[in-house]
Amino acid sequence: MLTPRRLVSAEMLDEPDAPLDDVDRSLRDLRMINHYGGGVRIYRRLVRIFSPGSILDLGTGTSDLLESVPQVRLRVGMDFKIEHLVYIRTPGIHKVVGDARRLPFRDESIDLVTSAHFLHHFSPGENVAMIDDALRATRMGVAINDTRRHYVPLIVVLLAGLFRLVGRITRFDAPASVRQGYTLDEAREIARKTRCARWQVRRAWPFRFALLLWKR
Repeated sequence: MLTPRRLVSAEMLDEPDAPLDDVDRSLRDLRMINHYGGGVRIYRRLVRIFSPGSILDLGTGTSDLLESVPQVRLRVGMDFKIEHLVYIRTPGIHKVVGDARRLPFRDESIDLVTSAHFLHHFSPGENVAMIDDALRATRMGVAINDTRRHYVPLIVVLLAGLFRLVGRITRFDAPASVRQGYTLDEAREIARKTRCARWQVRRAWPFRFALLLWKR
């Protein structure tokens, strides 16, 4: 009863003709949400599980999560929109334009592949294929986190939009992201279909989940 039906829709931030001022505000919103909404804390905790020497972050946006793990020697952020990558130039973070479904990296060329608030952009089948390609490129595994599809986070983001706490794009994209997110059981089903050696789905506060997949 507390889980809405999954509803797939395009997000405005991904559109090629989104107004630059609105894009700028939305990227600032995302950084704020990660900072105050627990995204940075969850990301750092997942990275510590693997203790990698190198990370590839898919759908990295402005790479604010990579900024939070300066102890990792090699940090690479990949996104399909160059506008997001050049929003902030952070020393020590290498940025690559690319498609997460076809990684331009050799087999076992990176220790850990991560993503945050990215899984919901793809269908279950696309996610299985994307994770399998990430497992090909990684030496250790894949660490994913995203928002659970649930009415509570949906109400929270709708209220944030109602009170104009976020910009125009975020007012549309945040509810869309929650509606097309996955439940814990759906995340487990995706993990079962991948080629990983073992996997784990964990609850994360608030209304998030972590999907951990080990290569060996």
